[in-house]
Amino acid sequence: MDVPQLQRGVKLTGQNRKAFIFVAARAYEDDHSVRAISERCLRSTAFVRTILHEGGVALRAPGSGARGRDGHPRR
Repeated sequence: MDVPQLQRGVKLTGQNRKAFIFVAARAYEDDHSVRAISERCLRSTAFVRTILHEGGVALRAPGSGARGRDGHPRR
């Protein structure tokens, strides 16, 4: 599954966002890593994790969504 190229600074909204979530989720399920998807779409891994999380994909990385801004696990 090919991940779409996104230019930095492009806002993802509405239909565009839904389409990207779908493609990123499919790519993730096809065993692409979060990092690989991030590099392909020129976004940070945090952004891609958020997108995948919104798409309802269970991320394999332990504690990936359970960390606060400072990087410490939430209590």
